[in-house]
Order: sequence, then structure tokens, then C-alpha cells
Amino acid sequence: MQRLILRFGCDLESSVQWLVYSEPAQEIIASGELANAMELSSLKERADSADVIALVPSSEILLTCVNLPPNANRKVISAIPFMLEEDVCGDINQHFVALGQRIGDEQQVAVVSKEKLKMWQHALSDAGIFCQTIVPDVLALPSKEDAVSLVQFGRQLVARFDLTHGLEGEIDWLLELIKEKTVSEDLAIECFSEIDGLSADSHGSIRFDYTDLPLLLMLKNIDAKTLNLCQGPYSIKRAGNPHWQKWRLAAALGAIALTVNLVSTSIELNQIKSQRAEFALQINNSIAQGFPNIGQFRQARLAVQNEMKRLEQAGGGLSMLAILSQLSDAFANSGVTPQTLRYDATRTELRMQSVANNFESLERFRRDIQALGFEVDQGAINNQGDQVVGVVIVKG
Repeated sequence: MQRLILRFGCDLESSVQWLVYSEPAQEIIASGELANAMELSSLKERADSADVIALVPSSEILLTCVNLPPNANRKVISAIPFMLEEDVCGDINQHFVALGQRIGDEQQVAVVSKEKLKMWQHALSDAGIFCQTIVPDVLALPSKEDAVSLVQFGRQLVARFDLTHGLEGEIDWLLELIKEKTVSEDLAIECFSEIDGLSADSHGSIRFDYTDLPLLLMLKNIDAKTLNLCQGPYSIKRAGNPHWQKWRLAAALGAIALTVNLVSTSIELNQIKSQRAEFALQINNSIAQGFPNIGQFRQARLAVQNEMKRLEQAGGGLSMLAILSQLSDAFANSGVTPQTLRYDATRTELRMQSVANNFESLERFRRDIQALGFEVDQGAINNQGDQVVGVVIVKG
């Protein structure tokens, strides 16, 4: 299974980073960056055969936790938006509250503008990309108990502080804030990409891990527990056809097609019979050409099997099949194709009329055979259109 991960910017004009990863092969298939979200349609072909995950900037989302009473019921949970009303700029009714993990009495929530969420979903659907998972980018970074996780995209810095919190923003101001936080809370900084203005000697405790590309690291860190904004009224389902009339029309058309097919089948049966007779004649001619000494036969498969056994058991040192087996690399490397084969078991001699693209291919074929220890005689060589036909005699 392939997975496609892409990361939006704050608006549709911002660049979009993307990466395709094959889980069975454990390797990156492709990656790149789009100039803006309007170019997402260029990823449709890749998205059709992949599980798509979209990352969105956490600077557009309020990530927080709400303390719930023990055994909180649905009514309490449905009241969460009103608990956060003072923490949200603007009308809470214009925002969507997505629920994440619940750890003890702590409920992880993400508050996002409905307009922003619709914007990202519409950008994907307009490009023909089916995506059921949209994740705040900071939650795709590893959560470290003793460190702040960092990656950088352009001039944007993504930082995760713990299991439920993080920040995303311009590196010019956010990096200084992180330095102060880590010093005051005695935390390390773990960098999963190069961070401008941050080096081993610029901070008290800093670690670097460039094992994976940032997007691949984030893709691997997303699981079923990661907060997904596509929930409730914003959950995405594969498009179906709810209109029974359309299905009835399709069924009627199928019935008509079946009737026409049944009528035409009787006509085609006669054609098939004549074609089978023609194919049988072609098979017999091919067998006679490939095995000139096979004689008369009634069952083609059995006759060929018996002739193959006879050739394998032929005397004179090497059998025809043994010689052909050793010549397989020479055929492949030179591009030479045998047209007819004649084998003299008593002399251990294989005569081939061969076709090649040019004289050089035939000559290379001859040299490769000689390098295997065979004696080679070159017969007449002729041009046939844009190909060269020559006789090659191989002696064991």
C-alpha cells in the first residue's frame, strides 16, 4: 500500500510539500513541492492509488485540553465548545471543535475555523483527491517527554511540546520562544531537520536526527490515535450514487446489453469454431517449424513434451536444451532472436537462423558464445528490411 502525505500552508497561495511512500517496499516513491494548492490536481494520479493524509498549519488551530468530570456523558462533551468560548477569537459558532485523545480527565481538542477547514477540504476535492485524514502538523511530530521536537519548512518552524500541544509559525520569532522555554523547563531540543540559526553550540542540550525526511517522519508518526479534523459533519466518505433512478437506468441498460450479447453469441460461435481450426493449423505449423523431426502427431502438447524429453536425453555430450540454457545471457545481451533451430545430436551441433537489429548485434552474439567455450561458425548474413538475418552454427 502506498501513502501520500501533503502539507498545506496558511492559504491556498502558499506552497504545498508532498511525499509518496510505499509501505511494502519501505521506500520513498516520489516527493516534491507545489507552488500553491491550485496545482494539487497534478497529484491526482498518485492519490488514486494511495491513502492520502493532509497536514495543515497549527498556527490556524487552537490545540488545548479540557478537564472533564469523571464519567462525563455526551451532554458534557457537547458543551466543550462553550467551555472554550473565551479562548477563541471570534464567534465560537464559526469554529469547529474536533476531539482527540482522552487521557484520564484530560480531553484533547482542536479548534479550527469552519471556513479554513472547508477551504482545505474543497482544495482537495476540487483536485479530485480523496482524503479522509487532516491532521494539525505539530501532532505529526514525535512527542518527547524530555525534549521539544522541531522541523523546518521554508521559513516556517513546527514544534511539538508534548502529547497534546505544539506551535507552528515564523522561525524568526518562534525559535527564540522555544529556546527560552527549553531553558526554563530544562528540556532538550531534538531537530528532525536542519534548523536555521540552531547548532550544537547554540543551545545547552540539542540533539539531531536526520534519519528520515521531515514528511516521512511525520507520516510514520501518524496513527489511529492522532487527532483527525475530518470528524462529525466534516468526515469524508467515498462518493456514492444515492439516486435509485440512476441505478435503475444502469440496470435497464445492462439488461439490454445482455440481450444483445445473447443474440450475437450464436453468430460468434460459428466464427469461433473457424478461428479454432485456423489456430490449430498455426500451432501445428509452428511445432513443425521448431521441431522438424517430430513427425506426425495427434496431440500437440504431448508430442512437444515427448520431443523435449528426447532432445534432453540426446547423446553426444550436451543436449539441445542444455546448450540453449547456456546461451540465454548471450541472447539477452545482444538482442538476437532465433527464428529456426536445428539440432544434430550425433555431432552436438545447433544450427540457428537468427534475427538481429544490425550486424554488430550478430557479431556480439558470436563473441559471447565463443566466450562460453563453444565453437561458432557464421553462415550467410542478409538484410531483411530494417533487420539482419544470419545463420549461426554452435558446436558443443
